[in-house]
Amino acid sequence: KKVKLILPFLLAPTVAFGHPSFETRIDDLAKAIDKAPYVQQLYLMRGQLYAGHGDMPRAKQDFESALKIEKNAKALTALGNLYLSEANYTRARDFFADALVADPLEARAWLGQAKAGSKLGSSELVLTGYRHFFALETNAQPGHFATAIRDITVHDRSEAQRTLEDGLERLGPIPTLTKLAFTLGLNL
Repeated sequence: KKVKLILPFLLAPTVAFGHPSFETRIDDLAKAIDKAPYVQQLYLMRGQLYAGHGDMPRAKQDFESALKIEKNAKALTALGNLYLSEANYTRARDFFADALVADPLEARAWLGQAKAGSKLGSSELVLTGYRHFFALETNAQPGHFATAIRDITVHDRSEAQRTLEDGLERLGPIPTLTKLAFTLGLNL
């Protein structure tokens, strides 16, 4: 609770100006980290900014700093996603597995595990990962369903059909899914 009260105060310059530049946001976060070096969320936020701008070494450094503060699912998932983006699928899988040990309800870790499993050719990780992700994620997007359906189709067409039906039920007949169903020969 203490951290939640501190974050708005530490990030006041960023919030006050709406959408500041990348450099301004990094600078604001650096100042906030200087004032509160024990607040894990600050490192995770700055690491996400670095990763989003392709500066993986700095992103990794921030995610590892966050992990040193507390070994939890959020920090482990951030590192897993970093390794996933670098095509180091085995290392990504291991971080996602550790995240799921820390918190089996971390939807993003299940999603990462499924994506890493897809690249590693593991039908078990693909099927289990997406099944858990969709069970936990209340705000799944069309892209999540489309990626899952493509990945799952390789391993289990009936599970891909079930995932398509779940997506259509949750999101409606959106073009992304209806076109994908036609392309893959799945039933609408």
